[in-house]
Amino acid sequence: VSSLFFVYYAFVGTYSESVQTCADNLYRGFECGLACGDTTSGFLNAIHYVRIAMMAGTHLPTLLKRIEYFLEVMKSHGNMLAVTHLILDLDTILILVGKGPRDYTKVQDNALKFPASLYHQAFRAFWIGHSERCHHLFERYGEATKNQSWGSKHQRNFHLLYHGLNSLQIIRRTSVQKTKACPGNSLDALKISAGCSHWNFRNKVHLMEAEIFSYEGKHKEAKASYDAAIASAKCVSFVHEQGLACERAGFHYKKIKDKKRACDFFNQAKQCYAEWGSQMKVDSITSQLETLQISQS
Repeated sequence: VSSLFFVYYAFVGTYSESVQTCADNLYRGFECGLACGDTTSGFLNAIHYVRIAMMAGTHLPTLLKRIEYFLEVMKSHGNMLAVTHLILDLDTILILVGKGPRDYTKVQDNALKFPASLYHQAFRAFWIGHSERCHHLFERYGEATKNQSWGSKHQRNFHLLYHGLNSLQIIRRTSVQKTKACPGNSLDALKISAGCSHWNFRNKVHLMEAEIFSYEGKHKEAKASYDAAIASAKCVSFVHEQGLACERAGFHYKKIKDKKRACDFFNQAKQCYAEWGSQMKVDSITSQLETLQISQS
């Protein structure tokens, strides 16, 4: 039973059910695996529970506690391969909550051998705001996984938004045609995914459209798409991506010199990031608000 939970909710269910439902059932699969002695399937459920829960915008401190519990159980069973995978998740969440990674030097050295380490490094760079590093790492991750299992391709579908948004931050500084095509390619792929799961991908389509409209100077269309991205993320309880949409809307209005609306959206983003549990992002938005307030005085 545990293996059925794993196969369906880790790779199939995300195209037909909410990621929150998938995460909840992967946790059930973990508990079921431990209860019936199938620890291998149980630990696979745990690893993918964390992956899907991060996509769902689960409260980060709560997720951190569950990862620490998983690690204790995995270590007690001597499953260091599973521990290695979870260390990547743990470090990512510690950075997001503003605590910084812990010293797991030996395990981290092993973790860096996995393509997933490239994804985590890119994901961290995106949220920190290191656009060049993020783009480089997402490109490397794509190359490392292009010939791998369907599971790796499934993971790439969920990072399309971040890769596409990040590419818009750097295309003004590059003449590489591949990079310039990235936002449009990401949007096209997100629309295909949204056709399978409106719940999991529609807000991502709206936000990608908003950022492209903003880049093209189509302010009326950008406003409508930012509003739609925020509303659709809120509707499906993706508080992290609701915060991201508010943050990007804030930067859009800051760019067109509408400082009042920029402050309004940055404040909304700050509230969403606080609800998500990311102190790092709360501090980042606070700095943006302070800069705007100084420029208004």
